[in-house]
Amino acid sequence: MSATIIPAETRVIELEDLSIDLVCFEHAFKALNDRRVAGKLDGYVEATLEANPSIADRGLLLPLGSTIILPEFTIRATSKSGVRLWD
Repeated sequence: MSATIIPAETRVIELEDLSIDLVCFEHAFKALNDRRVAGKLDGYVEATLEANPSIADRGLLLPLGSTIILPEFTIRATSKSGVRLWD
C-alpha cells in the first residue's frame, strides 16, 4: 500500500465567504488533482482545526486577512477487495 502526502502550507485568506472546509478542499484538490478524493478526505478538516486552535472562534466564514496553517496530511491507500462477477 502506498501513501499520498498533502504538503503543509500557510495561507492568508484573500477572498470573502470562505469556510475552513472549503479552504481545506481547495488545498487538497491542488495537491491531489482529484476532486473525488479531495472531497472525501477523513480527518483533514479536523487536523486543520487542531493546527489552528482559535480558528473556530472566528465564526463559520473566515475573516479577510486570517492566516491559516494547513498541516501536512498523509492519505493511506486502502485496498478494496470486492466480489467480481466475471472472473
